[in-house]
Amino acid sequence: MRITKVRAVPHTVHNTLTGWKISTGGSDTHSLIFIRIDTDKGVFGVGVASPGQIFISGDTQAHCLEMINQVFGPAIVGTDPFDIEAIVSELDGLSKGVERAKAGIDLALYDLMGKALAVPANALFGGAVRERVRVTRLMGMYAPKEMAEKSSAIVRKGYTALKLKVGTTLKEDVERVQRVREAVGPDVTITIDFNMHCTPKEAIERIQKMDPYDVAIAEQPVKDTNLRGMALVRQNVRPLILADESVHSAVDALRVIENEAADVLSLKIPKMGGIFKVRKVAAVCEAAGVGYLIGTAPGSRLLDAANVHLAVSLRDLSLPCEIGEFERMGNDPCRGFEIVEGFSTPPQRPGLGVEVDLTKLDLGS
Repeated sequence: MRITKVRAVPHTVHNTLTGWKISTGGSDTHSLIFIRIDTDKGVFGVGVASPGQIFISGDTQAHCLEMINQVFGPAIVGTDPFDIEAIVSELDGLSKGVERAKAGIDLALYDLMGKALAVPANALFGGAVRERVRVTRLMGMYAPKEMAEKSSAIVRKGYTALKLKVGTTLKEDVERVQRVREAVGPDVTITIDFNMHCTPKEAIERIQKMDPYDVAIAEQPVKDTNLRGMALVRQNVRPLILADESVHSAVDALRVIENEAADVLSLKIPKMGGIFKVRKVAAVCEAAGVGYLIGTAPGSRLLDAANVHLAVSLRDLSLPCEIGEFERMGNDPCRGFEIVEGFSTPPQRPGLGVEVDLTKLDLGS
């Protein structure tokens, strides 16, 4: 089997929860790229790249689209789609970075390989060690009262884990957590995410003042490069410290672990370059005895289906994962994958297992 064609098209989804933002900014639209990879055997795979907001990823939809269609795609035409180690190496040799574009190709390859073998994607990297994964739903940085109301609505749908975006004033951040805890009760797992907003001293003070409200995890309290500062926070607060912006690769993971800067690492398919590379980061965590979870990149059921295939395959996963954000997205061209009572189960159809409206994307033939 050989790859004959690689095509990528832009697509935009919108946030149905308007006004959704984090401490570094916000947008009610998300730019995606859908990729189709065809073969000489008539089998094809579909993946999705999530360029992210430029203030988060430093990249754009236009750049990722150009790299896939003009550089990465032509380079892998003629290769065997099952030679994924060689393909990943080839893409890395062509361009440093642009991991979000590479991730889209990675997902299309796993979708293709699963379809070729008539197996779900997780069977391609070890199979499932659990049937389902508890889902954390995210809440944007709304005013405290509104955040509590919106969080309560999510919990009424069956979710038992929330991540709250914080990062304004100390008083407002503490009030956000207090109001949400009072609204959702004692049994919901609460994570807070600063998105690098604080100095180490500010983070310590805020997290300590949130102690009465049983925060389980505090994510990226300080700048991504300030690993000593994050280690200081970790030493002085009760919740687990989660590294996100500090970790983009296995090398980054090793650096965070060596600095004892985090208890848990966020594994994200787009920023790490795909499932193949994420599993290498997970292996570093497993070797070091450090926890991990699957983080989100909101946009489409196709990406979250890939996320849950990955999650059920990870042996040391014990924390809820951020794999339900497609629920707040409109104009998703994918269907056939839903969250049920706060849990996610991987689709059992071949490949990533999600139905993609290729006609809507102009990828139908």
